[in-house]
Amino acid sequence: MLRLHGIGFGLPALNDPDELIFELGATRMLTGPTLNPGWFGHPATITMYVLALVNASSFGLGFLFGQYSGPAAFMNAIYADPGIVMLPGRMAMAAFSLVTVWQTWRLARSLAGDLAGLFAALLLACSTVHIHYSQIIRSDVVGTVFVLMTVAAALRIARDGRRADYVWAALGVALAMASKWPFGIAAIAVVGAQWVRFSESQSPLKQQLKPFALFLLLAPVFLVLVSPYLVLDFGTVLRNLGGEARTQHLGATGEGLFGNMWWYLSGPLWKALGLPGLIMAAAGLVLMARQRGVGRVILPVLIVYGAMICLHGLRWERWVLPMLPLLAIAGGLAAARLVELVRQRSAGAFFGSAATGMVMSVALVQAIPAWSDATARMNDTRQVATNWARQHVPPGSTVMIEHFAFDLIDAPWTIVFPMGDAGCVDAKGMITGRVDYKVVDAARGSRSNVDYGTVAASKRDTCRADYAIIMEMERYRLEQHRFPAEYGAYQTLLQSMTVEKVIHPEPGRTSGPVMTILKRKDVAGSMPDARQR
Repeated sequence: MLRLHGIGFGLPALNDPDELIFELGATRMLTGPTLNPGWFGHPATITMYVLALVNASSFGLGFLFGQYSGPAAFMNAIYADPGIVMLPGRMAMAAFSLVTVWQTWRLARSLAGDLAGLFAALLLACSTVHIHYSQIIRSDVVGTVFVLMTVAAALRIARDGRRADYVWAALGVALAMASKWPFGIAAIAVVGAQWVRFSESQSPLKQQLKPFALFLLLAPVFLVLVSPYLVLDFGTVLRNLGGEARTQHLGATGEGLFGNMWWYLSGPLWKALGLPGLIMAAAGLVLMARQRGVGRVILPVLIVYGAMICLHGLRWERWVLPMLPLLAIAGGLAAARLVELVRQRSAGAFFGSAATGMVMSVALVQAIPAWSDATARMNDTRQVATNWARQHVPPGSTVMIEHFAFDLIDAPWTIVFPMGDAGCVDAKGMITGRVDYKVVDAARGSRSNVDYGTVAASKRDTCRADYAIIMEMERYRLEQHRFPAEYGAYQTLLQSMTVEKVIHPEPGRTSGPVMTILKRKDVAGSMPDARQR
């Protein structure tokens, strides 16, 4: 229920612009037809393959029930209303997230019993951050499934050393990397498991190394098998990786190792698990360190991955997602140990039951902010801006927008959208022409954002509009020391326009960026109440 509440937020507008990248890749494969997604930045191959299957299923059902006369009609429909495929795609992401909850339960239960499994699963199931990214088409939740698949295989290797588990671990690493490059860090769990085998097995060293060598051989082979165009379209891979190699990004520039560590701890992790959940996870990590088989498998993954994201020049809330199940498992170990201690030191079953209820409440209480955040996402500032514009912008106006406002396609205006080197382009024309992502990528160049601030200076005249619905100006204002040229573009724009409306997010009620609606000074007349705040 938590993962379905508000899952259609924003639609048909796309409040997360990266969703469009993944869907365009899936659409490209279906319209080709081809198995080449055409984009490999994350690389997101598994995500786009999943979306292609979802889209094909959506078309098949619509065709059977007479909703679409054929593929062309389906394509026309989804370009006019992306929600037709976005909502099923988001539901597929929610399904992957439920798999991670199940995997977390199963792993924690195998390590410390039923109570540990239940606490770990509840802590992850009620996590605000985990729920948020379960409702967005991205690769993080998909890749986390395969990270946990690898960790589970590694734990079995540490316990039994079966050859089949090395094969499963290799497949898990390949699928994790084909979802998101950094998730290949899961291979460290297998290294830790092999360390355990070396220290505990009496077999000759050469015999112990054979299955590990098989893992090292099969992981890259499986990667090519599940994502063959990483090799077949290697030139595109290199270009996409070059575009991802940025040292700063609006709203996501890092502050060095210790600054990033504090940011992740006090921000995403605190939000994801809550202070009591973090304390339980920390206690569980101490318990893990004392259990050689578990500690050598899970702790290195957490440490190396955590160090990697903290040392990175950028930082994103979603980057903690693969850590959350492992931290929840640690919390489950601590919960089981705490209840066990209470039962050992108290007379009667009452105190044990009370302790169980208390630790479970640590997880369940996280459901409250998770529900509130989902409710706020359903009332995003971008949609508030859309509704205001519909009431106040006269027909026949030219309107510049900075977000993927597919909910304005039917508005009686000319809508232009800033696109880097191409300047501002006719948004409705692009949709009608079913623009390919390669066109967008070429215009975007090396820019991390497409907005008015990043439009080539020589092309800013193409953005002249009667009204502008601005999303990024406030963020550039806050980081003008990093992006002086981009913020300067907005300052110049303001000289020719007046502020008609400013829409701020309100915690618990409205989410999203600060939206500013501008009107060109020489535009005469407007619809009634156009100046209302």
